[in-house]
Amino acid sequence: MQDPRIRLISIISLSFASLLSLPCALFTLLWWVIFGRVKTSVRSFKSLVILLLLPLIMGFAAWFTGHDGVSYFIRMTAVLIIASWMYAERYQGEFLDLGVWFFGDRIGFDLGLIGELSISTLEGLVYEIERINIALSQKGEKLNPMIIPAVFSSLLMRQFVLSHDRACLLATRGYMGGGTHYPVFHTSVSEWIAGIFAIFILVVSFFSRDLFIIFCQTYNV
Repeated sequence: MQDPRIRLISIISLSFASLLSLPCALFTLLWWVIFGRVKTSVRSFKSLVILLLLPLIMGFAAWFTGHDGVSYFIRMTAVLIIASWMYAERYQGEFLDLGVWFFGDRIGFDLGLIGELSISTLEGLVYEIERINIALSQKGEKLNPMIIPAVFSSLLMRQFVLSHDRACLLATRGYMGGGTHYPVFHTSVSEWIAGIFAIFILVVSFFSRDLFIIFCQTYNV
């Protein structure tokens, strides 16, 4: 999906729909299969396990305390998967495009710039951690509690230096807030259809939730 506006509206709609209704969480996963083409930012089975571990633990805790843990797990899994899909679809400069289009050249530009710098920092941290793991594997070692303080203090100091360099660069270029940016979006018919279906799922989630409440009150469930 090339248009980040439709992608943003879709993920907001589908996330709320998944949280409100279990059937709509299943429809969200179906939407992801059809329009998202089963694409995620997960690169390995280990990453998938880590991604699903938290909702699995919370779902088990809900089930253990007498609540519907299966429903919780499915709904949270749908939210996490659709968020992972959105991250996999993003392109460099996307937040700047969205910020300027939604909020203009002043506030929107600043918000977009903050978003781009934040994502760049997170991606840099992931890259540095991967390099550290490679270096440790070459030495026949693994990341353990003894070296974690040294590793993360090094990463923290590196981020401080990087943030200072970026601030100096913006100041040198005369950045005082806001800026001129002309976002260009390419939207296909299939993307419009995907966005409409995402909003439709959100609307259905409100009705299905109300019907479920009425059913429970009627039959004292």
